[in-house]
Parts: sequence; structure tokens; C-alpha cells
Amino acid sequence: MLRILEILLLAVTGLVLIATGATGLVDPQALFTPLDLQLESTSAHNEMRATYGGLHVAMGLFLVAGALRAGLRRPALWVALAFTGGLTVGRAVSFIVDGSPNEFVYGLWIPEGLAAIVAAALLASGRNTPWHESGRTS
Repeated sequence: MLRILEILLLAVTGLVLIATGATGLVDPQALFTPLDLQLESTSAHNEMRATYGGLHVAMGLFLVAGALRAGLRRPALWVALAFTGGLTVGRAVSFIVDGSPNEFVYGLWIPEGLAAIVAAALLASGRNTPWHESGRTS
């Protein structure tokens, strides 16, 4: 059952990141309009295409690879925890420092936080794919 949950978490999170990244590459402004942000310069578009486009696609592909390959599963769970946990903590800090965001942002925070919690729980369970199954001994 835990193996299925690992695969499901990595596959769904990875596919969401890939979809977000694809949008970020093609139309980065589409990601920021719900946040009331306007990309007004070439540099702003470049940074958003790189970060919300290329980086999200790359991370998503790695998570999907972790879902498909047992030897990558544990490292992919760590990446999922770091990525979604970082987003969750960053949003929490903003809630404290900046105040309450719009409903769209809350809609992002909840699944990001749940993904981080599930990834942490799976890693803590110690039942995920051990390194020795991937050919590693340490």
C-alpha cells in the first residue's frame, strides 16, 4: 500500500509540475494573472520562463521518473518534500509577514502542504525503496 502511495504522490506531483512548467514556458503571464502580478519586461518573462517553466518541467520529470523507477523513488520523495515543503513554508511566512492572500493562493497552499506532509510521512516510514535495490550500497 505504501509503495502505491509513493508512486501516486510522485506521479501526480510530477505531472502537476510538468503542466505548470509547460504553461510557464509557453505563457508565463497566465501563471501570474491570478496572483495580480504583471510581467512587464523581457527580463521578467525570461526569469519566469526559466523558473516556472524550465525548472518546474525538470523537477516534474524527475518526480515522474521516481514514480516509474524504484531506484529513484527515495531521492524523488526527498525532492518532492523539499519542493512542496519549501513552497508551504514560504507561503506560511508570507501569511505571517504580509497578511492574507487571495483564495487562489490558499488553493495552492493546501495541496502543496498535503504533498509535503505525505512525502515526509513516507520518508519517515522507512518502508520506501531502499538504496540497495537500485544497486547502491550506501
